[in-house]
Amino acid sequence: SSDLHEGSALVTDFGVARGALAGDDPRDPVTEPGLAVGTPAYMSPEQASGERELDGRSDQYSLGCVLYEMLAGEPPFAGGARSVMSRHVTEPPPPLRARRPELPLAIEQVVMRALAKDPAQRFPTTAAFGEALATPLAGLTPDVLPARTREPSCAIAVLPFENSSADQENEYLSVGLTDELITALAQVPDLRVASRSSVFALKGSRHDARAIGALLGVELILEGSVRRIGNRLRITAQLTDTAAGRLVWSERYDREAADLLAIQDEIARTIVRTIRGGPLGPARDFTPRRYTENPRAYALYLKGRYCWNKRTPEGTAEAIQHFQAAIEEDPGYALAYSGLSDAYALGVDYRAAPVAEGLNRARELAQKALALDDTLAEAHTSLGWVRFIHDWDWDAAGYHYRRAIELNPRYPTARQWYSWYLSAMGRVREGLGEARLAVELDPASVSIRRSYGWLFAYAREPAAGIEHVRRAIVMNPEQSETHLLLGLLQLQAGWLDGAEQALREALALAPEDTPALAALGHLRVLQGRREEAEAICHEMHAMEARRYVSPTDLARIHLALGDHDAAFALLERVWSERRGWLAYLRVDPLFDGVREDGRFRGLLRRMRLD
Repeated sequence: SSDLHEGSALVTDFGVARGALAGDDPRDPVTEPGLAVGTPAYMSPEQASGERELDGRSDQYSLGCVLYEMLAGEPPFAGGARSVMSRHVTEPPPPLRARRPELPLAIEQVVMRALAKDPAQRFPTTAAFGEALATPLAGLTPDVLPARTREPSCAIAVLPFENSSADQENEYLSVGLTDELITALAQVPDLRVASRSSVFALKGSRHDARAIGALLGVELILEGSVRRIGNRLRITAQLTDTAAGRLVWSERYDREAADLLAIQDEIARTIVRTIRGGPLGPARDFTPRRYTENPRAYALYLKGRYCWNKRTPEGTAEAIQHFQAAIEEDPGYALAYSGLSDAYALGVDYRAAPVAEGLNRARELAQKALALDDTLAEAHTSLGWVRFIHDWDWDAAGYHYRRAIELNPRYPTARQWYSWYLSAMGRVREGLGEARLAVELDPASVSIRRSYGWLFAYAREPAAGIEHVRRAIVMNPEQSETHLLLGLLQLQAGWLDGAEQALREALALAPEDTPALAALGHLRVLQGRREEAEAICHEMHAMEARRYVSPTDLARIHLALGDHDAAFALLERVWSERRGWLAYLRVDPLFDGVREDGRFRGLLRRMRLD
């Protein structure tokens, strides 16, 4: 190369398309359709298929492949030439941050936009692509950018404390202490705290401090153990610098079990004092916020949250008992009312309680929590959910979600549930923006990751969502709902073989799961196997003789079969039961075939979604 270009990138060959210079119209055709020429690893979908006229946006995709390889160490797709060309046409590139976790989310989004399958979804000009790389947030569509807080100056991860007790029933103590330290430290301005899901994904694994720092993007890790012997606790804690791998602070506490609240407050204050002398700098004294002074109520609350986080019908029933007992111990314990509200709401999801009974109770409890403390982001989020999914009070739901985010911008569940609300209101791009931020706040949450993927169904971009749901499956392959969502997205994308496999996985984990059976019936219709679809529909109706079957699932399979009279009769049952599916009436792709039907338009009006 010439000395004139020393230290600069040099583009020597960029394929068959004429590179679009700054200001060029990228839509100017430069090759003829029907011709596939170029290097397979860097071919745009339209170039690989040979079916479209090529223009400057094809070069943009190729440049995106080059940048992807520079950042990840390998191109988006690898393999034989024909296989790679086919994958460029049919598959979304694996997310960059799956291969390089420390990469900023905004950079990943910019590169992925350049790698969109549809040229219209890429940047309007190559100059715009360059500008987005220079200022990454410029690469995101304005209407999907959520409000962001100032970037914290230091980051810490509280790793799951180890339960060293002989009795495994005391596991809730180690989990609860971890949770409470995460919550307490998250109150510190300018300190970013790794999310609960992110750190609990590492539970039981063995990594050194440097590896954890790189994985979670933190400078410090706090870890320790809890041992209970009778009414005595021994808690050890240590703080480690991930860059140097050196111990910064350690301490052992031998106290009565009733002193747990005081111990965790002391640990949190010590951590803050320690790092105030470093990256955070001096500031006012920090005192973690307490929600009860009753140690027994607090222990019961920890047990309730521990059971709730199991996300099982049995765990939910146990959580309700523990939260109720915590409230009996301390009737003014606002967080316990919020936890009990969420437990009743989750019970409805598992169909352990009728919709009206469960969600009416959830509403009352969330309102009680707010009456006790209207600054609880958790309680506003709980009430927002009931207002949205059951009451269909759109204005009230939006208010409570926005208030929760205002009170705690780093609470990922508020962002996640608000994204569903926004999407249901037809503000799908804004919903995707909130969901993306929820993923950034809690990247190891299976629920948040898969719901982000599913929102792309409402945007009519199923291929973009499939990769996120696949990542959720890798994170936890035992949840049938995640396999179901993958199958539904593949159905929407027309990838019938993949949908078959995903739905079979869902039904292997939950053989009588009626949402998965309805989706399988839909697949059989698309495969031209209508008799099998009708048999599945008959089987689902037969199940009603021995257990409750949601009219939502029955309506879904009748819509797939094109039996609109039966589907709308079932939708009346959905309406009378106030099932949450109707909240998504405006955007769910399953309704696309009946949107001009007068009965559908009438239902939209009744839902105030027209």
